[in-house]
Parts: sequence; structure tokens; C-alpha cells
Amino acid sequence: MDINAAWKSTCRVLLGEEIGDLRDYAGYLSKHLEATDTKYSALSGKKVATFVQNFCSEAKFISNDEREEYDKMMKGRKLNLNEIKDIESIVGALGERLYYAGNIITGNSQEILDSDSCSNSFYVYKSSEIYDSKYVAYSDAMRFGEYVFGSNWIGETKFAIKTYETFKVARCMESVRIATSQDCHYVAGVEGCSNCMFSFNQRNKRNLIGNLELARDEYSELKGKLLGEIRETLKSKRTIPTIIDIIGGKDGQGN
Repeated sequence: MDINAAWKSTCRVLLGEEIGDLRDYAGYLSKHLEATDTKYSALSGKKVATFVQNFCSEAKFISNDEREEYDKMMKGRKLNLNEIKDIESIVGALGERLYYAGNIITGNSQEILDSDSCSNSFYVYKSSEIYDSKYVAYSDAMRFGEYVFGSNWIGETKFAIKTYETFKVARCMESVRIATSQDCHYVAGVEGCSNCMFSFNQRNKRNLIGNLELARDEYSELKGKLLGEIRETLKSKRTIPTIIDIIGGKDGQGN
């Protein structure tokens, strides 16, 4: 399974149907997240993904797999007496020799593309700081995540789209600060909950729409209708209002 197939599988789980290819939702999935930046290696010209973006304008880069070549190049470039005459000279000389590394992929990792700071992970695309995870795209700051898209600050989470600050969560979409919960859409501040939509600050609840607890069959019927509306909006517009937009108001700047 590749990352696009994983995206389609995740959509079936969370939305009931596929809604198209991953690339069609890049803008939506990247919203409210720190995107990886693309630089180019000063040694080879190859693309270099970096997570940190506030480099000085003269910064030079290499891909992490070019370190051996960089070491060989720098081994013979020792500072001379003129370059160590004062602090300003030393800083200037060192600045010409210092390169930043991106594409940092370590441990047992495979199929990592346009991503930085990943370890022991598989099938990761346009993401950073991803550890012990698989099938991840447009995300950052994650450990033990599987089938996660457009999310950050993730721990032990499976099947998620646009979630933030999660721990031990499964099958959730558009959710913020949730723990030990599953099957939730558009929720925030929930813990120990399942089958909730548009619910906030709830504990150990299930079958909620807003703060109204419904019978299981009634909840399932209404959930199906709401998911259909979300799905069709995504298909037609390639985006929907996010949970951050809702919490933060019109400018989406809330906490």
C-alpha cells in the first residue's frame, strides 16, 4: 500500500467513502500546520526538506545522506592565521564552512518523501518529526501514529484526519485535545468518549451530537447524514471549515 492508497483507506474509515486522491487535498490538510520547506543541496542540487524555516538568507544546505561527501570536502579546509586573528574573522570563516542538513531520516525507515526528522517510520510524505509511525502525510510532531493526515502533536493515534494534540485515539477527524477516545468528528477537549460529533469538553460520553445524548440507532442515522454532507463538501470544494476555524472564529486564530 502506498500513501495515496492509505489516504483512500482512511477516508473510507472516517467518511464512509473515498473522496479522491491525496494530492487534491494538500491545501486543506496543510492548513494551520507548520509545513516542511524545500531547499536545494549546495553539493548536488538535490531537493532538501527542512522542518526549521527561519534560516538566514545566505544559509547553505546539504541532504543528510551527503554528510560523508561534506566531511571530505571540509577536511582539508583548515582555518589559516588570517582567519583566526579576531572573533569577527573566525565567525566569518566558519560561516562559509557551515552547512545545514535536511532530509534527516534515521533508524529503520523506508519510503520517506519530502520529509525531515523521521525515524523508524514508513510511507511518510511532506511531514516532519515523525517517529515510529507509518502512512503519514502533511503532519508533524508524531509518535506511534498510523494512517494520520494533516495533524500534529500526535501520540498513539490511528486513522485520523486534521487532529491536534491527541493521545490513544482512533478514527477521529477535526478534533483538538482529545484522549482515549474514538469515532469522533469535530470535537475538542474530550476524554474517554466515543461516537461524538460537534461536542466540546465532554468526559466519558457516547452517542452525542453537540451535548445531546441520543439512542444508538438515532445517533447512527444522524451521523450518516452529517458525514454525507461533510463528504460532499470535500468532494466539491476540496476543503471544509476546520475545527480550528470553528474554535477560533472567523480568523481561525483561537487557541
